[in-house]
Amino acid sequence: RRIPTPPILAARLWFTAMLVGLLRTAVAAASRSAAPRLPRSALEVKVTSLPFIPTDWVFRFAPFICRDRVRFLLRFNQISFAMGFGFFYLWAHTPYKCDHYEGFYESPLFNFVKNDLAKTGQLEENTRIKVKHFYPQTE
Repeated sequence: RRIPTPPILAARLWFTAMLVGLLRTAVAAASRSAAPRLPRSALEVKVTSLPFIPTDWVFRFAPFICRDRVRFLLRFNQISFAMGFGFFYLWAHTPYKCDHYEGFYESPLFNFVKNDLAKTGQLEENTRIKVKHFYPQTE
């Protein structure tokens, strides 16, 4: 490995010092300028809301839900519970969709590999040595 000559080393030091100075100037300018602010209406919106619905829309477009605080809290809990229940039982827990081994969907690749193993005799050997019980069986 060659050691840089003094003029190249001086040029590198000068360039590094210039970049550090430029970075310091940019940081100072950014700290002096005012940070961008959100509109006042966006700042006043509450963080808690009905799922996927801004709270101010509920008060504006559905006054029957929120005549008072108690009724709003009751409806909020009912709607949140119904959406969670619906998500679990209608979307995340669809019955008979490969969540068990009986009636398991066998893809074309699975069938291809299984037929290949059957042709060579490896499938019979694999099923012969397969452990079918978790606990040892007493005879």
